[in-house]
Amino acid sequence: MNKDKNKKKHTKAFSEDIPKNTKKTIKRLMKRLKTQNKKLIIVGILVLLSSVFYAVIPMMVGLAINNLVYAISNFDKSVSVVSIVTKALSMPVLTLVIISMVNSFLSYIQQYIVSSVGENLTLSLRKDISKKINKLPLKYFDSHKKGDVMSRVTNDLEKVSLVMQVGFMQFISSCFTIILTIISMIILNLKLSLIIFIFIGISAIATNYVSSLSQRYYAYNFHAMGQLSGKIEEVYSGNRIIKIFNQQEDIIQEVTELNKKQFEANRKAQFVDFAIYPTIRLLSQLGFVATAIIGGIMTLNGHISLGAIQAFLQYVNQVSEPVTQASYVIMSLQSAIAGAERVFELLDEEEEIADIKINESLFNEHTISKGKVDFKNVKFGYTDEKTLIKNLNLEVKPNEIVAIVGPTGGGKTTLINLIMRFYELNGGYISIDGININEIPRNTLRRQIGMVLQDTWLFEGTIAENIAYGNRDATREEIIAAAKAACCDHFIRTLEHGYDTVISGETSNISQGQMQLLTIARAMLTNPTIMILDEATSSVDTRTEVEIQKALSRLMKDKTSFVIAHRLSTIQNADMILVVKDGDIVERGSHDNLIEQNGFYASLYYSQFEVAN
Repeated sequence: MNKDKNKKKHTKAFSEDIPKNTKKTIKRLMKRLKTQNKKLIIVGILVLLSSVFYAVIPMMVGLAINNLVYAISNFDKSVSVVSIVTKALSMPVLTLVIISMVNSFLSYIQQYIVSSVGENLTLSLRKDISKKINKLPLKYFDSHKKGDVMSRVTNDLEKVSLVMQVGFMQFISSCFTIILTIISMIILNLKLSLIIFIFIGISAIATNYVSSLSQRYYAYNFHAMGQLSGKIEEVYSGNRIIKIFNQQEDIIQEVTELNKKQFEANRKAQFVDFAIYPTIRLLSQLGFVATAIIGGIMTLNGHISLGAIQAFLQYVNQVSEPVTQASYVIMSLQSAIAGAERVFELLDEEEEIADIKINESLFNEHTISKGKVDFKNVKFGYTDEKTLIKNLNLEVKPNEIVAIVGPTGGGKTTLINLIMRFYELNGGYISIDGININEIPRNTLRRQIGMVLQDTWLFEGTIAENIAYGNRDATREEIIAAAKAACCDHFIRTLEHGYDTVISGETSNISQGQMQLLTIARAMLTNPTIMILDEATSSVDTRTEVEIQKALSRLMKDKTSFVIAHRLSTIQNADMILVVKDGDIVERGSHDNLIEQNGFYASLYYSQFEVAN
C-alpha cells in the first residue's frame, strides 16, 4: 500500500517536472539572447563562411583526382612525372591548405564569441535569480526545500550554460554544413543524393523520437537531483540531532534510496542520450556503403567521373558527421530545456506584494517613533484552505512588553511575521503609530523593528562585521557598546583576535550560546523602536540568561517589545501576556491576573513548575 502511494507521489512529482512548454522556454531563451544580436550575427556569418569552405574541400579533392587522371591518360614522356603531378595538384592542394588555415582561425573566433554569449546569458540569469530570491515571500521557502532551490540555481543553470557555450555553435554549424553539403551533392548527382536523403530522413525520425524520451528522462533526473540535494542539506544541518536519536542507519537508508532514484534517472537519461550517436553513425555508414556500390557501378558505366564519385563519397562522410553532431546536440538541448524551464519557474514565482507607490521621502527613521501597534479584525492563513488567525483585535501601547505564549503551532510566531510583513493578510489590517503597515515601505518598516530569532545565523566574516550587519555604518565604539549591553564583550576579548575573529554559521570556535549573544548584540545595534525576541534565550545557559534578562530590561526601556517564550518564568514581568491557541488569543492580561483566572495560562505555568520541581 505504501509502495503504491510512494509510486503515485513520485509519478506526480515526475510529471510536474517534465517541461510543459518547450517552445515557450526556447522563445524565452532567444529573447534573452536578443541583447547580443550583433555577436550572434557575427557568429552566424563566420559559421556560414566555415561551412562554405568546408563544402569546397571535397570538390577540390575531386578536382585533384580528375586532374591526375587526365594527366595520366594524356601522359607525355617528354615531361617529367614530377612536373605533371605538380601541375595537376598544385592549385587544388594550395586551395585546401588555405581553406584549412582560414577555417581554423574562424573556428577560434566563433568559439570565443559563443563562449562570451553563453557567459553573458548565464550572468543575466544569475543576476535575475539573485534579485528574485530577495523578492520571494517566505511562503515560497516554506513550501520548497532549500536543496531543490539550490539545484535550480546551480545544476540546472550550469546545464543551460554548458549547452549554450558548446552545443549552440555545434548545432548552427551542423545545420549550415548539412544544407551546403546537400546542395553540393545535388549539383554533383541528383540520383545518388536521393539515396542519402532517405537515410537522413530515417535519422531525423529516430532523433525526434529519442529526443522526446530524453527530455522526459532529463526532467526526471533534475527532479531526483533536487530531492537528493534537499536531503543532503537536511542531513548536514541536522547532523547533531540525527546522532542524538541514533537515526544514522535510517538516514543512510533514505539517502541511499534517493541516491538510487537519482542514479536510475540519470542512467536512463544518459542511455537515451548516448544511444543516438551509434544509431545515426550506423545509418550514415549504411548510406555510405549504398552510395559507394551504386556510384561505383555508375562510374564503370561512364555516368560519373572518378573525381566526382570520390567527392560525393566524401560529402556522404561529411554530412554524416554534422547529422550525428546535430542529433547529439538536440539530446543535450533536451537537458538544457528541462533545466531552463525549472529556472524560469523560479523566476516566474509570485513575488512579495509591491509597496504602494508613495513618496518615500515622507518616511524616515522617525516615521515609527512611538511603537503603538494595533491589530484590527486581522485574518490570516498560510493557505487559502485553512485560516489560522480568524478575527484578531489587539492594541499594544508604546513601550509595553508583550509576551506571547501558547502551544506549538498555535500562532505565536505568526503574529510576529505579520508585523514584519513577511506574509500578507487575508483580511483586516495592522497599524504602527496609526499608519497601516501596508503603506510603509518594507525597508523603512523593518529598519525600525529589531528581531532575535531562536535559530542563530552568522555569515562568514569577523565578529565586528556580524554585529554591524544591521547597521553597516556603525563605528567600532558603537559595536563594542552593543556587545557590552548583550553581555558578550567579555568572551569576545578572550578570543585571540577579539572583534576581528573570523567566524561563520558553521564555526566551532564559539558556542551556540555565544552565537546567540552575538545575534542579540546585532539587534541592539540597530536601536529599533520595536523589539522582537523569538525564543531569544532558549539556547543559552542559566547564568548567561540571567545576564541577558538584565540587559534586555535596560534595552527594552522606551521600546515596544514582543517576547515569545516557552519558559513562562522569563516573562512574568511583562505588561501584557497573550495566550495564543489555534490562532486566537484565548487569554490576555498580566501574569498575576492570568494566574488568578486559573485558565489555560495557569495550567501551562503550573505544569512547567511541576516539571521544574
